[in-house]
Amino acid sequence: MKNNDWKKISAVCAAVLAVTLCLRQSAGAQEDSDVAKKFSVGPRATYSMAKDADEGSWSPGLQARVRLSPDLGLAGSIDYLKHDFGYGTTVKTYPIQGSLQAYLGPGGILSPFLLGGVGWYYTQVDGPFGYSESNSRFGFHGGVGLEIAVNKSIYLDTTLRYVWVESVDSRDLNALDKTYNDRGAMFTLGMNFMF
Repeated sequence: MKNNDWKKISAVCAAVLAVTLCLRQSAGAQEDSDVAKKFSVGPRATYSMAKDADEGSWSPGLQARVRLSPDLGLAGSIDYLKHDFGYGTTVKTYPIQGSLQAYLGPGGILSPFLLGGVGWYYTQVDGPFGYSESNSRFGFHGGVGLEIAVNKSIYLDTTLRYVWVESVDSRDLNALDKTYNDRGAMFTLGMNFMF
């Protein structure tokens, strides 16, 4: 990523942390008994950037999480990414990801975690003169995240994950012959409501 992109991401993270701490002060402390609330769902914003891209872009998404134990959780998400390349060419991608989350400090106001998982990436390419093509590809991802408890029913989260997606030219090969040369990074900011 370019240095300017990291500055933007850092500024957004600082703003989210400041808002969270203000909300946290007015909401009171979260009790340990709230770990019983195991399911959460909410919106998220994703900043994605391909390996060779000059800059990335923000896009909307949804996420859901289930806590299996205080130390382990499952997460699912879908995002909508759109890139305009000029001359009437548009690429829309719908990443659907599933992740296993390992919490390093569960139960506190701040809960860092490691994540890893798989994804399915449906892509639609529309170009000039009526050109249209779609495909779907499989991929892997790994990264880190942080959950910030706002109150007993809401938490904010952020993740940074590196994504490896199977190369377009290896899509029809058997599993052992596939290559995963298409890659990039995804930075997410989310708000989840616990049930």
